[in-house]
Amino acid sequence: MQPQSTKPFDPLLADAGTLQELLDQKIVTTSLELVDAYLAQIETHDDYLHAVIQTTPRELLETICKHLDEERARGCDRGPLHGIPILLKDNIATHPSLGLATTAGSLALKSSKPRANAHVVDLLLESGAIILGKTNLSEFSNARGYMMPSGWSAVGGQTQSAYVHGGIAEGDSRLGHSSPAGSSTGSAVAVSAGYAPISLGTETDGSLICPAGRAALYTIKPTIGLVSQKGVVPVSRHFDSVGPMTKTVYDLAVLLDVLTEKSPEEFYTKCLTTTWNDISVATLDPKLWRYDSGMVKPMPGAEKQMDREIREAYLKIEARAERFKGNVNLSHPRTFVFNEVNIKEVITLADLRADLHDYLDDLEESEVRFLEHIIAFNNEHADEELPSHHGNQDRFHRAANLDLSLREHDVNLRLLRWFARTQGAEPIFNSGVDVILGPADGFLTSVAACGGYPIAAMPLSYLDFNGRPFGVSAMAARGREDILVKVMSAWEATFPARRPPPLLRKASEESPRASGSM
Repeated sequence: MQPQSTKPFDPLLADAGTLQELLDQKIVTTSLELVDAYLAQIETHDDYLHAVIQTTPRELLETICKHLDEERARGCDRGPLHGIPILLKDNIATHPSLGLATTAGSLALKSSKPRANAHVVDLLLESGAIILGKTNLSEFSNARGYMMPSGWSAVGGQTQSAYVHGGIAEGDSRLGHSSPAGSSTGSAVAVSAGYAPISLGTETDGSLICPAGRAALYTIKPTIGLVSQKGVVPVSRHFDSVGPMTKTVYDLAVLLDVLTEKSPEEFYTKCLTTTWNDISVATLDPKLWRYDSGMVKPMPGAEKQMDREIREAYLKIEARAERFKGNVNLSHPRTFVFNEVNIKEVITLADLRADLHDYLDDLEESEVRFLEHIIAFNNEHADEELPSHHGNQDRFHRAANLDLSLREHDVNLRLLRWFARTQGAEPIFNSGVDVILGPADGFLTSVAACGGYPIAAMPLSYLDFNGRPFGVSAMAARGREDILVKVMSAWEATFPARRPPPLLRKASEESPRASGSM
């Protein structure tokens, strides 16, 4: 049973920067007060939302908080994250000494024991952040099977949006308007639901951008290779990256400073702005670049509203930006095909088998050591791992059976980079454009993945018919996270503040514990 907590702040609204001010001003006197408030929020709502798989044992949290509070009292301030709770997507490894398993949502990994924390976890601990727990996800980051609904894992169940009444609608498509999207589903829903002010997720293609857009959050997938992937359950070393999910751009910049191990003179927090004066913007037609009906089941008025409001946002930016190019001609990822083969998928499948083997082989303890072991485990535990609504692992089978030489892999990767870079985004960036904007629910994430570009998401509005948020994505040239932080902060200053989920507040007021009738 979690202790009762008095809350001098609203978990649905509070960001990490505000909490740090409350701690500094002694309005909140201990980090444990923050922890208790967020644990109470999880206790109240997660029987329905299923955004968190596990929380850190309270005894350990008490010890960590006491140590950090003593440091603060001595004037030993580790920085903006000192004493701030954070949640991690459950594919980011934590050593058993932190009291948390690392499962990627799979029962096959529930008893596994990593030898060490993921490198990003060590960076967070050094910064004084408190690891509050692990979030739910699309199992194995959506790498197991094709065309399955997002946000489900055998360990954590089905994550629900904090904004959509009644949860995922019966008969909706895998990324339909009632879906919270994935694979970093729990990381996005948890922050929007006030379980923690900030979280970490990961993205291969869309797994940060899409769920953040549907939770009215800011996120960024950094340039491939900028943030260490050591200790993260992989999909593809060529496409994966860890990234933050936050309510404010300041919090995002703070986390990015920590994750990228920047020196103070290079901090991304120095890139924050309120104007578009020195930013050159290009935009993509939202109707052409948002997910199509094969991925998102159309609803009356929803698509028209998204297209209209995104175009209205473009017009507002056009009036403020230094330069503006509308409807630029960027190569669509549908064209990244050679000899009728989806090149990105071939590389992903080849990487999945090799990279997952490397991760499993490095575990101190594990029931499974190869992809084939996981396939067999799932077959043996089909009632739990392969239920009818998530009943296939055909992507795993394809990866296990793929015979691709190193030379073939290299040829495919170079061809993919040519499609995404030389024939794709580079001519646009070389024309003086700083950033390319498109729908967060859209295919720009695939261009970013294939080209290794950083991409961010910003909240925009909420669908009239069911209240779920939608946003805009922004892609910059490789290594230009500074531009994206500048763009996001200009966006934050230009558009209305994000709104917390009204359904959650109503559920909290009506009952000490939210029910599935939300």
